[in-house]
Amino acid sequence: MLTSACVKQPVTTTEKTSIGPYSDFAARLIVIEPKRRWQVMLQWRADSPDRGDVRLTHAATGTVIELRWFANQMQLRSTASRMWEPVDSTQLGSQGIVIPPQQLASILLGQMPSHFIHKKEGLWESRASGSPIRLQWTASMHKLTMTDIKHGRRATMLIQP
Repeated sequence: MLTSACVKQPVTTTEKTSIGPYSDFAARLIVIEPKRRWQVMLQWRADSPDRGDVRLTHAATGTVIELRWFANQMQLRSTASRMWEPVDSTQLGSQGIVIPPQQLASILLGQMPSHFIHKKEGLWESRASGSPIRLQWTASMHKLTMTDIKHGRRATMLIQP
């Protein structure tokens, strides 16, 4: 769900991985972009790729952003606007989210979308979003690092199962 570029719609074919399964967890999300760095606390709930929600809390500003999805329909709200507003993949892409939540849910449930090519243990790459994306999983630390190679952006999720 994180980093940058255009987001493609979810892919249904998957391969089993050593990630997860993680369906309900808290995590620290650290994002490093060329001109800024930030981190948030994340609360994730998704029993399947087709339905879930995520809550991001930025402690320094008190900002809360919530995203929920059901199939390909997504809605977003924040502390600035408590009303749920529809959001699409293009809008998420403009905010730097290259892996849509449906695909990230699949990955966190241990099923890697088929467009991610397994390079070596714990490392996958994809160009499906138009920009090379790398996923690196460090099982001993419950750490998933998502890197947008072209734009120099990296998001690291430290999962607290």
